[in-house]
Amino acid sequence: MEKTPRVEYRTEVGTTREQIAVLVVRHLADRQGLAFTSVLVLSILAREGPTRLTALAIAEGISQPSMSQLVQRLEKLGLVARVSDPDDGRAALIGITDGGRALIAQRQRARHGRLADLIRTLSTEDEAALTLAMHVAQPIIGRMVRNAAAADPAAK
Repeated sequence: MEKTPRVEYRTEVGTTREQIAVLVVRHLADRQGLAFTSVLVLSILAREGPTRLTALAIAEGISQPSMSQLVQRLEKLGLVARVSDPDDGRAALIGITDGGRALIAQRQRARHGRLADLIRTLSTEDEAALTLAMHVAQPIIGRMVRNAAAADPAAK
């Protein structure tokens, strides 16, 4: 089967996406302290607000007992707290604390600093090309993220 230019382009996009993932996971992410899943849960809570434990488990693709243990560890660290569900007084929601928000913000600043250090290793021309490419790609990637979230049954 012959590859069309569009199929080849999609392959190149996929390869570039994988390279970006490696850059983020291996070189920019803070691999000290909290596990990746813990950080993802804190990020969800920071973005979406208080959430049921079952919804967090579904969003992360882990069992409810595993999420319960994770939430208990995050509670002990003062990063999350249980709050009453305004729609069901018998149920509790998991919310991020000020300490959790501060941790997420600190990790983001550190990531941005590591990225800035890497960008400084580029030539002026490469930095300008990367800046232009990101200005073009960012809104498109944003749409792809929204499309993926809308198509994900676990997100509903």
